[in-house]
Order: sequence, then structure tokens, then C-alpha cells
Amino acid sequence: MISVCAAAFCCCAHYPDSAFAGPSKPRKVGVQMYTFHKMTLEESLPLLKNAGIKGVGLTAGQALSKKYPNVKRIGPEMNRQERDYLKKILADNGCVPVSFGVYYTSKKSDISKACRFAKDIGVPIILTEAPANMLDEWEKCCEKYGVKMALHNHASDNKANNYYDPKVVRDLVKKYKNIYACPDNGHWSRSGIDGVEGYKILEGKIAIVHFKDQKEFGNIKNQPVVFGTGELDMKGLLAELDRQGFDGYFLIEHEANYGKNLPEVVKCAEYLKTH
Repeated sequence: MISVCAAAFCCCAHYPDSAFAGPSKPRKVGVQMYTFHKMTLEESLPLLKNAGIKGVGLTAGQALSKKYPNVKRIGPEMNRQERDYLKKILADNGCVPVSFGVYYTSKKSDISKACRFAKDIGVPIILTEAPANMLDEWEKCCEKYGVKMALHNHASDNKANNYYDPKVVRDLVKKYKNIYACPDNGHWSRSGIDGVEGYKILEGKIAIVHFKDQKEFGNIKNQPVVFGTGELDMKGLLAELDRQGFDGYFLIEHEANYGKNLPEVVKCAEYLKTH
């Protein structure tokens, strides 16, 4: 059920054309690799290389390579040889790992393992939906290993937490030095929350974004479409992040048409580069 404060965001904000000064430098564009989870990471990285996309949001929802059939999920459990191969295929395709997640664990002992893995692979940000009582441990381990953690949100039909409400996330992360937010504006839309207002609430604590357009605003069903073809105020979303001086990665997560969604991903990347 959508909270009162979330429901209050349901009127989409719109900016006049004069508000779009644009970013001060080119946007950092990447792909959340769950987009290609029907393939192995090794199979999908050349798609990004050919499309001129360098940023990679690694996900535990994707297998590594047919060469390592036992690695069904990329993550801290990978051994030295498997990690080295992960780094090799990223480098071979000119790709940079910009995040890992969404990483789920209910054990505090797993947090240091995740942070060590991120440092080893060269991942600067771990995306989680960690419960509030684990944030102190995340802060301690992130400080130790020199990485950041960012709270990700799904939609209001997620029973595990209420992170779809940006006020909840803001209040959880605001006191920490190494813990930020990874807002997913597509899941905000599914929850009836306007993304421009959500970004405003999280100002100063946004490390990276999962960026989406949706066919219909406020429909709980996930309906991702090519940027600029749906109902979301894409120009307003970009203008707000530009106003804040956001300098993180825009991760495209196109959760549709799996196995043949590369053309849509390329169109989304072009939108980010030209708007």
C-alpha cells in the first residue's frame, strides 16, 4: 500500500524548455546487466562494446561465462580464477564495472565479503536493499574497504521493505558518510511517485541511478519503454539531476523483451547522450 507521503508525489512535475541547461559534461551511461540476464556476462559485454557503452552494473542475476558453468551468480563467492576471468572480459571489452547489485543478504558477516569482492573487482558502489539494522555494519565495512553502498528501491508491491518511499531512504542514509541512494525512477512510477520530487528529496545522497521510462505513470505493472516514448517526464528528471550537479552513472535497466532488447538499450543510450 502506498504511503500518504508517497501518494502526495503523484502529480508529475514539468519544466519549461528554458529550464534545460543540460549537463556540464557528457553523461555517464551504463547498463544494469540484469537487462541481459538471459545471456552470460561474457556473451553480453561485446554488445555494450559495439554500442559504445562502457559502464557496467554487475548483477548477481547473471551467470559469468560458459567457460565457468558453475558460476550461476556473479558475486563474492567467486574464487580467484573466476574473479580474474571477470576482470579480463571486462577489460577485453573496454568496460568499467560501476556497481554491483542488487546484493541481498540477511547476515552481517556477508557484508565484509561483499565489500572485499567489490574492492577486488574495482567496483566503487554496492547496491543493496539492506535492512536498517545492518546499516551501521555496512558503513563500517565500506569505510574499511574504500567502497560505497547505495540503497536501491523496488516498487510498493515489494513486501520486504518500503524503500520505494524516497523519504524513508533519505532518513536512513542521511547520517552516513559511505551510504547513499540508488533511486530507480521506474519503480517510483509504478508506486505513483513522481521521480522529480523523489530526486529532490534525495538531493546530495544520490550515488547512481537506475534510469527508466514507463508506458504509463502510476501503473504497478512494470512497463519499460524506450526513453522519451512513455509517460514519464524524462526532460524534467534529467533537468533536476543536472540542477543538483549529479555526476554519477545513469544505468539503463530495460526489463523487457529479454534476449532481443539491444535495439531499445541503444536508443535509450542515445537519448541520454543527446538530452
